Amino acid sequence: MAHIHPTAVVSSQAELADDVEVGAYAYIGPAVHLGSGCVVHHHGVVESNVLCGKNNEIFPFAIIGGKTHDLKFDGIGGNVKIGDGNVFREYVTVHCGTKNGTETRIGNGNYLLAYAHVAHECILANDIIVSSKAVLGGHVELDSHCNIGGASAVHQFCKIGTHALLGGLSALVKDLPPYMIAEGNRARVRAYNRVGLERHGFDEKQIAAVRRMFRYLHATELNRFQALEKIRDDDGIDANIKGELFTFHSRCTRGML
Repeated sequence: MAHIHPTAVVSSQAELADDVEVGAYAYIGPAVHLGSGCVVHHHGVVESNVLCGKNNEIFPFAIIGGKTHDLKFDGIGGNVKIGDGNVFREYVTVHCGTKNGTETRIGNGNYLLAYAHVAHECILANDIIVSSKAVLGGHVELDSHCNIGGASAVHQFCKIGTHALLGGLSALVKDLPPYMIAEGNRARVRAYNRVGLERHGFDEKQIAAVRRMFRYLHATELNRFQALEKIRDDDGIDANIKGELFTFHSRCTRGML
């Protein structure tokens, strides 16, 4: 049986794996599923229609599955789907979808620091760090291994590519391409994420490819179309690195930095 503190409130319609831990004064709502190894610390809240995988940890006063801020909320709301091995630190908020049938999705191995906010219908991939007090507007998409600095804001519908980094105290209103570092209000690309790439095992050839892409995009007088054509025609750029950029560009809806 799950280990549930006697002061916790757990809906009879919730499904908890046998080794789930629920701390004092926590709340688990209806239509919640908590997989094996999940821990909800004291005063943690998991509202209705939340599907959690394994080994997720929800710290005190975090609220997962809360009602969206979107004024178009239909009174029912959508789901929150969470993978495995995520950490939600103190006062993190993750909101449900705005309408029935919509979904906010968080993948695996993500770390959301204190006071971070994930709005309705955001999609977070894997191994992402969202630092303290950072906020993601509705429909934001974060690709795997990206980092969001503290007290930064990401505008609705923006996308951030894999291994990209948004510096602290920044406001992002366009799509941030993979491998790049952006900072400022409004955020601009300042460099490529060499340190992050090294930490994730990229070799010198791959890093050199990213450096060449950065120079085409941000260190010349080429416009965006011209820079992308140069990258497409440059056989010295690793095909996988190049492909990641063009795949991201094809998904952009707010314009790529």
